Amino acid sequence: MPTKHDKGRLVAPHFHNLLQVHIEEVNLDTDVLGTFSGEIERVGNSLETAIRKAKLGIEATGNPYVIASEGSITTDPFVPFISADIETLLFIDEELGITVHETVISNQIIAATTTTLKNNLDEFLKRADFPNHALIVKPNIGAGAIKGIRELRELEKAIIEARDKSADGQAIIESDFRAMYSPSRQENISKVGLKLAQRLVNTCPDCHTPGWGLKSYTRGVHCSECGDYAENALKEEILGCAKCEYTKPGAVINVTIDPSRCMSCNP
Repeated sequence: MPTKHDKGRLVAPHFHNLLQVHIEEVNLDTDVLGTFSGEIERVGNSLETAIRKAKLGIEATGNPYVIASEGSITTDPFVPFISADIETLLFIDEELGITVHETVISNQIIAATTTTLKNNLDEFLKRADFPNHALIVKPNIGAGAIKGIRELRELEKAIIEARDKSADGQAIIESDFRAMYSPSRQENISKVGLKLAQRLVNTCPDCHTPGWGLKSYTRGVHCSECGDYAENALKEEILGCAKCEYTKPGAVINVTIDPSRCMSCNP
């Protein structure tokens, strides 16, 4: 597992208990693929970045079995205006030629930011769950982030330093989302680790390759009120194999959609 953020211990128990697989961390500079604090922009989505991380691990070790983790703190894709932690965990087996991934979307994430223009720092620190969750301080205008802050004196010193560096004399204070500094992210990484291990236990009914699970969805259902057809609404899961083309229907998600989600009843 290529990582520099102490993620291995979060997923290792699930892989050991369910698969009898030992996970060993490989300390690589995965920050080259993007950082939460913005110094290096991530190119591509979480899955694409996890694949790049995995390939770095394979290149560094020659091991054909690798897992890689990538997270993103963003707006919930299903609930507007609410922060979400989207954690993706990927497994590659180069010998079998399979790539399997799972994702967890959780609103259980401590995500806070402020500037020193706002005076009530005590209220912000409570919201940020400081010092249990660490903080980053950086100039409002300019470079030079100070990360992993978990002591009040260290925070005060960092604020002064960031203000001095900033063109407008102000500092930004925000949650440090690196996994080893964010217990709420740690919980979600553990959840996606369990989800991926459980998927790898399941084998394809046709070719018996590990990683049987959700592949895609069928879409399109009618409104329960007016009967109009919503072509993008999820209808049913499609389960599939990580290697062969075998698929079969999974759980039904919607038989009809509620009028509140219908563009004719609620435009």
